[in-house]
Amino acid sequence: MIPDPRPGAPAPLDPASPAMGERILEAWRRGALVLPLREDDATPLRLPGLHRSALPPSLSGQARVALAGVGERFAAWRVSPQENAPVIVRIAHVAPEELHQDLTHEIAALTLIPPETGPSPVAVHGDAATSPLGHPYVVTTAVPGVAAAPETWTGAHLRSHARLLARLHTVPAPGRGPVSFGEDPWAAVPVGPQHLLDEVEAEVAAWRARHGALLAEHGLEPFLEVALERIEAVEDQISALDAFSLCHGDLCSTNILWDGTDPATGAPRVQYIDFEWAQGDDPARDLAIIGGAVHGGPWYVPLDEEQVAQLVGDYVRARGELAEVPASVADVGALRERMRAWTAYERTAMLVHVASRAATRASHRQVLPVLRSTLAAELGLAG
Repeated sequence: MIPDPRPGAPAPLDPASPAMGERILEAWRRGALVLPLREDDATPLRLPGLHRSALPPSLSGQARVALAGVGERFAAWRVSPQENAPVIVRIAHVAPEELHQDLTHEIAALTLIPPETGPSPVAVHGDAATSPLGHPYVVTTAVPGVAAAPETWTGAHLRSHARLLARLHTVPAPGRGPVSFGEDPWAAVPVGPQHLLDEVEAEVAAWRARHGALLAEHGLEPFLEVALERIEAVEDQISALDAFSLCHGDLCSTNILWDGTDPATGAPRVQYIDFEWAQGDDPARDLAIIGGAVHGGPWYVPLDEEQVAQLVGDYVRARGELAEVPASVADVGALRERMRAWTAYERTAMLVHVASRAATRASHRQVLPVLRSTLAAELGLAG
């Protein structure tokens, strides 16, 4: 990235503030938001597997900027040049240690996704000290569409989601771990049998160290214990999986955009955004996150057992239409068992997160009792 040439070190701006919008606009105008394209280069960061046609022809000059949304960790801004397609600038509004992984891994993952699955990568800046925005950020092409509220999802939405997810999962991975730049995008993935329990134990230990009083206040310790038990029960499955895939890692409803219908099939058109959790992983993880019996807030679609079974069936059939189905996916019973374990882990993590924000955010206070009660029912705990 081109460092901000202005003298002094301005105080970091609120990533969602109007002042940040002005700073983005200024950085765009002078070509500082991304590195300029060169004649012999396909992209600003020389990303593999991309074509110039996937990117805006101009990455500087006059543009309009508007706040597109604010999520749990990022504020998203839409930059609309006068004559070119818009891009999305996502700026972290949490401390770097609160991010799941370095932002370069997200951009590297986007170089691997199939066409029309999600955005194309444009740029990444992970160092707040030299960032022209004063914060880490990523830049991607914009994806058309809007998120659908969980209560508005239909069977058609679930079928389109299942088919797109199957297409994303055709990108093979050697195990659980991040995508990296370079000749081998999976160089950072551990070799040998893969594990999940160690990761969850470390996460639980971190929650206890950071939120001990909060866990006690809300009575969340039993949730942590049962989540650990559920993960331990599938640890042998994880270590014996015959195939891993590139996974989104956070496919809740707010990260799924809908854009009309496909004129050929009549099915809702769908793409994914916000790949900050993307990595090689168990496909059951992505299947579990969309919703089910455990829900609450704008993230999770309430689904009964029949709907979950239909989602899984559609997904497995779509995988079969695209390639040979791995045994760990074809065995629906084992797949569902891992989905339940992932649900216990992911929703418990979200419960701790929501509880930690409830004191300062009214929206999280409203969600907390619903998420807690539905998760308690799933884990066999008293509400």
